[in-house]
Order: sequence, then structure tokens, then C-alpha cells
Amino acid sequence: MGITLTCDVDALLRINCDCIVYTAHDEGRYHTDDEILMLLAAGKNVVTPLPYQNAHLFREEDFVTRLKAACSQGKSVFHAGGIDPDLISDRILLGLTGACADVRSIKLQENWDCSLAAPGPLKHVGFGMLPADAEKIEITRTIAANFTKAVVYTAEKVLGVKYDRVIESHDYIPSPIDIEAPFLIKAGTVGRITHRMEGFVDKIGPEALFTIEYHWLMGNGMLPEGVQPGQYYVATIEGRPSMRMTLDIKVSNRNDDRTFTLGKLNIEPSYVATLTPCLQAVPHMLVAEPGILPSFGPSLHWMQDLRDSVGNT
Repeated sequence: MGITLTCDVDALLRINCDCIVYTAHDEGRYHTDDEILMLLAAGKNVVTPLPYQNAHLFREEDFVTRLKAACSQGKSVFHAGGIDPDLISDRILLGLTGACADVRSIKLQENWDCSLAAPGPLKHVGFGMLPADAEKIEITRTIAANFTKAVVYTAEKVLGVKYDRVIESHDYIPSPIDIEAPFLIKAGTVGRITHRMEGFVDKIGPEALFTIEYHWLMGNGMLPEGVQPGQYYVATIEGRPSMRMTLDIKVSNRNDDRTFTLGKLNIEPSYVATLTPCLQAVPHMLVAEPGILPSFGPSLHWMQDLRDSVGNT
């Protein structure tokens, strides 16, 4: 592809570039903090699809202080984006509330069919295990929770509410039948993993005001109830009026191909949609003041008190 690869960090930092697109492997424990801070302090703008979207809303105060200090030292800009958090959960979903005079609940379901992924990582997070054994794997929960925190607390900020409590839960659903691909998942072992985070505002109602669910599943037979094949995202808004949106992410609307071919790699369309918002943010980063560039968010949308929308913009 004509791209030079290097393990020499000092050489990397000598390159005069507009921005570093940071896509390190995620281990679910923010092990990338120090490296990101180092790049920012060295004067490099950094954009990433890792779970740092609006990190100032949910990360510990010490990290946010260090993040701002690194940007100040390097006169650099930091931004995190992607498909979800960001594009779907913030810009599209919360933008739909612009049609609502009142909102009682918002729910977003992401339904990722993992059957094209490598068997090794799938087994590592619990697929093919008995549910009781899969529940013991901490990394499965933390990887998802770091992303769902960004989604839930961004919604709290955008909607102008204050949660009374935030509840995190994880379900390990057994398959009713044997699943043959990408490896043998026997009936009674985990065929879907559901990660859920809910934000409650008691004065609005007893059910969660905002819910995000990530469904990692093996084939259409493990789709959650009410979701049809091809519905990558399902968004449900209960309010005045109420709405339901379904969205598929496809290679083409003209065929059933599931991946793009890039060299020797097969790339899922959702991967392209994850990186593209990061690239689209780079020109905005170049004209921003040093510091954290928050999510772009929807424009006009529902807020608990519409007077707050003026200050929000």
C-alpha cells in the first residue's frame, strides 16, 4: 500500500503530520492512556475510535487533568469518534429527538454478528462456554462498559438531564442448537452476549430514560427478540411522537456480500464506518484550540429544558 511502518517512536514523533490516527488494540483497561498523553505532549494531534469519546464526562478527574495538560503542553488537540459511540448513538439517534415534544425513553440496540470474526478472540470473551463460566471473564465486560459509558454520559449531556443512577448489566444467552461456524458452539453454551447500560431520571419516569445495548451474536438465530435479520441498529424512542428506526450497514444494497476485500483482508462495512468519522474530524481538529475537541453531536434536538439548548450551542 506504500505505507512505511516503524517501531521507532522517536522517528514517528519527528514526522510533521496533521494528525495521528490512533488505533491501538483495546484491552478494556485504558492501557493506552500514557501513550496517547505522550503523543499529545509531543505536539501531535490525536484522533481515535477507542472509548475516549467525551472522556471528560465519565473518566476520573486525574486523567482528565492529565489529558488537558498534555494538550496544553503540546498545543495539540484530542478527539475520539467512530460509529458508536458518536455517529449512530449521538449524531443520528439523539438528532431524531428533534421531532419530539416530549421524550420518555430512548433505546439503542447494536446487533453485531460475530460469525466472521476469528475463533480465538470469540472463545476468549466467552462464546461456546457455559454461561456461568463466561460470566467470570472480566475483559468481556470492561471492553463493552468503556464504550457504553461514553454513549450513556454523552446522552446525559446532550439531553440536558441528570441521571439519578446508571446501571450496567451483562447477559450470556445460550444457543438452543449447535452452531457450526466459525467454530462449534454446542447447544446450551453461549451464542449471544448482551452488554447493557441504562441511565435513569426518576422525575421523567420509572423506566430508563436512555438505554444502550450491544448484542454480540452468532448468526440470525441468536438475534434478540423483536430484531429482524439485517437490522444492524434498532433505535426506539418513546415520546410525543414515538419513533422506531432500523439501520443496516452493508457492503452494497445490490448484493449480499458481507465484507470488502482490502489486500488479503476481509473488512466488515461497520469497520469502515468506524474509522471514517475519525478522518472526517481531522480538518476540524486543525482549526480548533488546543485541548479536548468534544463530539460534534446533533444540532437541534429534544432537551428537558429547551432554554438550555442556546447555551449548549
